[in-house]
Amino acid sequence: MDAGWSQEELADRSGVSVRTVRNIETGAVQSPRHSSLSLMVAAFQTAGLFEAEYVLRDFTDRNGIESSVALSGRSAGVSTSNGVRVGDDHDWLVGRKNDISRMCDSLQRDRWTTLVGPGGVGKTKLAFAVADRLRSQFAGGVSAVHLGETSDDHDETAIWHAVCEALLTEGSPGDRSAAMRRLVVIDNIEHLQTPTVRVCQRLLAEFPDVWILITSRHAVAAAGVKTVEVRPLSAVDAEQLFLHRAQAACSDLDLTGRGSAVTEICRKLDGLPFALEVAALRLRSLSIDTLLEAPVRQIVAQPSVAGLPHQQTLVESVTWSYRMLGEEPRRLLHWLSPFLEAFTIKDLLGRPDREAVADDFPHLVDIVSDLVDRSMLQVRRGSEYRYSMLGHIREVIGILQ
Repeated sequence: MDAGWSQEELADRSGVSVRTVRNIETGAVQSPRHSSLSLMVAAFQTAGLFEAEYVLRDFTDRNGIESSVALSGRSAGVSTSNGVRVGDDHDWLVGRKNDISRMCDSLQRDRWTTLVGPGGVGKTKLAFAVADRLRSQFAGGVSAVHLGETSDDHDETAIWHAVCEALLTEGSPGDRSAAMRRLVVIDNIEHLQTPTVRVCQRLLAEFPDVWILITSRHAVAAAGVKTVEVRPLSAVDAEQLFLHRAQAACSDLDLTGRGSAVTEICRKLDGLPFALEVAALRLRSLSIDTLLEAPVRQIVAQPSVAGLPHQQTLVESVTWSYRMLGEEPRRLLHWLSPFLEAFTIKDLLGRPDREAVADDFPHLVDIVSDLVDRSMLQVRRGSEYRYSMLGHIREVIGILQ
């Protein structure tokens, strides 16, 4: 099992203790934990040291241990998977042709791409659609680490272990080489951003064959990251998605002649795919006119079956993001919530009550910038930047204290 590494280096690369490495190498432990062996296999495999990996795998086979089953990442509650597929849910990709093209271009040039956007905009579906489309360009495989169901007390080591598990691929050592590019998708990192960014930086530094695609509500401020913003759907695309979903939810529903109502409900829901799907499901029991009269928070109250609470409804999504903010950004959100139209920094500076939320121009700019980075404000860039708050965010902010 000679890889040219010291026991300390193998321990550092795999996350296994030096004592465990020593005991396995000397035979002091005849039945080591399969999670420890799997992490060591992952370290060898990701470094292209397949001879050492083969010896270790042979050891696990002879001792009846499944080396690819249980890693520390999984036992810590991090979901991982290999062979990523987007499935047949093509409706979610309506209006996303340009986004997919930009993401594919980025992943062909840049080793680390981040999809950033508000909750419910469809970042996860887009990420997996792109991963599936680029599968042929990553001969080493495409894997995923799902952090959406992971609590925020997980540390860098747990995430590192989960990524190592995801990078384990099927086949024999002879089927792989260090030149085979691999893509790992790390989904929903916003509540674990700092440790996940460190893991990504370590991956890029240590494993030149690994490419990274992550999704987050919060923009990543790190060297080498290419950011792709995911925005709500255009009016036309939102209507198309809504009608498709409405027909799927209730095949005998007839919305002929209700074009203006469909347009209004899509506008009311900000063109967010998740919100449009929930509203379409509501049409099984409520008319579109009833939905138009209801507050947004009531329309989108139908929970998802997966994820932590902040992943399950748009109301919880906004509430969770709000609670991650400091006092000053919260105060500014409440101050901005009455703004129904897009605004500029100059507009804010001209308000007589501006000093209640920011005492000077640099202070105001810092807070607005932070809210944009966290997807709580949208920005349209031109000769003058214009900012806006999505309607569902404005409504939820209005009921929060």
